[in-house]
Amino acid sequence: MTPSTRPAWSPSISSVQPHIAIALRPRPIGRRTIDVDHPLVLLVLTLLAAGLTALATYRLDLAGALLAVVAAITIACVILGLQGLVVPLMVAALLPLPLITIRSAGFGPATFAAPVILAAGILIARRRQVPVRILYRWWAVALVTVAAVSVLNSWLFWDPNVGVRQDRGFGHRWLGYQVTAIFFLAIPFLALMAGMVFGQLERLKALYYGVLASLTGTALLGLWGWWHNPVNPLDIYPTGQRPNINPDATAFLIVLATALLIWTRSARWRLLAIVLLAIGLVAAYLSYYLDVWLAALGAVAVLVGGRWGWRGVLAWLGGLAAVALAVLPVLNTIVTQRLLGNDSDRILLWQSALTIWSKSPVMGVGAGNLASYMESYSRFSITYVLQGYQAAHNIFLELLAEIGVVGLVVFLGFFISVLVKLLRRVDEMDRFHRQFRSAAAGMLVASAIMASVGSGLVPTIATEGWSAVAPVLLTWFFAGCALTLSLGKPGTVAA
Repeated sequence: MTPSTRPAWSPSISSVQPHIAIALRPRPIGRRTIDVDHPLVLLVLTLLAAGLTALATYRLDLAGALLAVVAAITIACVILGLQGLVVPLMVAALLPLPLITIRSAGFGPATFAAPVILAAGILIARRRQVPVRILYRWWAVALVTVAAVSVLNSWLFWDPNVGVRQDRGFGHRWLGYQVTAIFFLAIPFLALMAGMVFGQLERLKALYYGVLASLTGTALLGLWGWWHNPVNPLDIYPTGQRPNINPDATAFLIVLATALLIWTRSARWRLLAIVLLAIGLVAAYLSYYLDVWLAALGAVAVLVGGRWGWRGVLAWLGGLAAVALAVLPVLNTIVTQRLLGNDSDRILLWQSALTIWSKSPVMGVGAGNLASYMESYSRFSITYVLQGYQAAHNIFLELLAEIGVVGLVVFLGFFISVLVKLLRRVDEMDRFHRQFRSAAAGMLVASAIMASVGSGLVPTIATEGWSAVAPVLLTWFFAGCALTLSLGKPGTVAA
């Protein structure tokens, strides 16, 4: 191979054995001509999808906007490699951008990002002859298989008390809902595997700080809206006026800013982290979302424990107790409002989900069918169900009702396995990689806590649907990137 034909990152044959050279990681130097082929293929496929969408919906303006975004991403991907595809998608994931609407569904930048990034990463790795490791493939196959069996079981043994047509609400037996629900169940696995491939091919600093900037911008937009229409958080329940502050972006901003604060050695970065953390805390206070508060507290406990061990966690809990005593009257007001407000409705929604689960305990009533069954077995009237009470407000109970004990056990096994790996201490990493790994674990814990009282970890048809894809993508993609930090060769992430 002559110097003119050898890629810039390839070592000389005289200095490295061929089998070792294949495993070496590329260095992102200048243009990567080896990455051109895949973005062109991606462009053609996306143009075709956009054209079909325009023909099906007659939304030529939205199709044109989509093509412009695709062209921009493609150019960036050609110039910057995989980073040019991934970082813009992740940065745009939680930004309040206009959605492409098809009937009742809204599609944003994160909708199909996980499979696209995974496919792009695998093809680029093959072009570079870089071996990559992908974990949890069989977990994904197992859960998707269970979900498919649950759907088949629902068609064979459909409850006669549940309608099969769209007579009252959107909940009815429809294959489109069921296929979408199976795709939703695959998103955590696809995002995790895409993150693992990305982590073995690219540096992570641009991803971390790009997403941190995006979350800050989203929080500032929410605070800007509150500034123009201010409302006391304690008056949100009596007045019903909640500011438009993104709860997922707020929780993740607190997590990433806290990780930066406790791991950086730079005084300037520490000051910036304090400012960003203050923005996140103010947004969490003004939003008055219970799940954001709980998620932030749990995630920060994980971050503190990862940095200072159990002593740090005990100190953190002691500090929380001291603050709680200092603001006890305010806490009493909040608890009273919550108990007298619609938060107590969650208990009846949980009971409704358990009632539905009892109809088919092993395999569930079928992926995507919870809303249908809620219209017949909810503890609330059909009027409330059609106004938004078709969800269980607990993702774990929704999974239990839809895919049964078997499906929930598979998903919990996957979640716990990933979390344990992220919490395991690895001393050979530099500070930034420890920061990234700690932040990924914190985001996963925050998402799990939010899932226990609302949405998170995995999208579902009943809970938010397509709009829940973005935070799930971000959570599991970060987790996948963080897992590569301890895989060893191959799979060691560049600094």
